[in-house]
Amino acid sequence: MLRDRFDQLMMASLVVVLLFMVVVMVGAGPDEYNRENSAISRHLERERLYKARVAFIERHFSPVIALRDSGALPEALLKLEELQRTLPGEAHIDLLSGDILLRMGQFDRALTKLAAAVRRNADYVDAASPLSQRPLLESAVTEGLPLVRDRLRSQPDSRSVAQVVKDGYYLQSRLAGGCE
Repeated sequence: MLRDRFDQLMMASLVVVLLFMVVVMVGAGPDEYNRENSAISRHLERERLYKARVAFIERHFSPVIALRDSGALPEALLKLEELQRTLPGEAHIDLLSGDILLRMGQFDRALTKLAAAVRRNADYVDAASPLSQRPLLESAVTEGLPLVRDRLRSQPDSRSVAQVVKDGYYLQSRLAGGCE
């Protein structure tokens, strides 16, 4: 079988190449497997976080949503102020406040509150998120921004109105897919 030196060298190099391939295959296998598992686990973790967030919102904000839906807008705002004391910095308080203020026709305050909510939680803009509030944000921008912009033209020195216009543009940018 191995008659001369050439055949022996060829067989030895074939064995070395095969051993090298086995080492590479064994080394690469678990890494690819771990990458797939980590991607799956990240996806599952994200789903669990969304479910927990939705449950948190339902548990804490259902009285406010019921008041808002029944038309008791001032009472809903008062309830949100109470929640602000127990849950300071919660983005959903700003979102619901902006929604209620928008329904009350207070576009300045509504745009400011909605922009603050989106700054704290970008999931409100993401159409694929279970927390998405795109229709509310789009209606706030289409209804409120032109009115506030017109008021800025008539009051060009007003810093507060200019800030509201900036908040409106920020929302408009985020809805169009822009980054912060």
